[in-house]
Amino acid sequence: MPGWVIVAGSLIVLLLLTRGVAEDQDVTAPAPAPPAPAAAPYTDAASGCVQPDPTSKGCLTGATRHALDEIERVFGGYRKGPKIRSAGCWDEHAWNPRSDHPKGRACDFFPTRAGTFPVGAELDAGWELANWLRTNAGALRVRYVIWQGRIWQSGHGDSGGWGRRYTGGGVYDPNDATGGHYDHVHVSFQA
Repeated sequence: MPGWVIVAGSLIVLLLLTRGVAEDQDVTAPAPAPPAPAAAPYTDAASGCVQPDPTSKGCLTGATRHALDEIERVFGGYRKGPKIRSAGCWDEHAWNPRSDHPKGRACDFFPTRAGTFPVGAELDAGWELANWLRTNAGALRVRYVIWQGRIWQSGHGDSGGWGRRYTGGGVYDPNDATGGHYDHVHVSFQA
C-alpha cells in the first residue's frame, strides 16, 4: 500500500512493502489453532525421483511423496482443499538450475491465488502449513521452508523472527508475491 508523507515542503512517496508487517520489523508466525495432527514419519530408505507426482507429469522422491500424502491427510487436500487451493511439486525450473523441483524434492502449496498476497484465512492457512512443516521437519525430512519472505532451515535458529529474511538467492525478486513466496509455501526435502 503506498503512503504519502510531506516533509519540509517536499513530497516523498513511501512504498510500504508491507504484507501486514513493515519491512524492518521482525516476523513472528501466528500460532495455529487448533494445532494440526502430527505427521507420520517417513521410514523408507529409497532415494531418487521414482514416485509419480500427482501434481504434474513428473516424479517425486519417496520422502516428498510421503509428505504430500501427509499434507493431504492432515489439511484435507492440496487441490481446492479447505486450506490449500493448489499445489505443484515436480517442475523443470529451467531458470533455476539449483532448484529442488526438477529433482522431485520440493513442493509449492498455494493457500491463495498465484501472484496475490494472502490476507485473512488464506494467510492463516499458509502459516498453519508452514508451522506444521517446521514442527514435523524431522518426521518428514524437511530441509527448508520458505513463506512470507522468510526462510526456515532445519537445524538453524531464527533470526529476526520466524526463520530469517529470504533474499531470493539472486534468482527471485523477494518483494514479488511469487518470488518472495508470499503466495505459496515452498518446502524442500532432504531425500
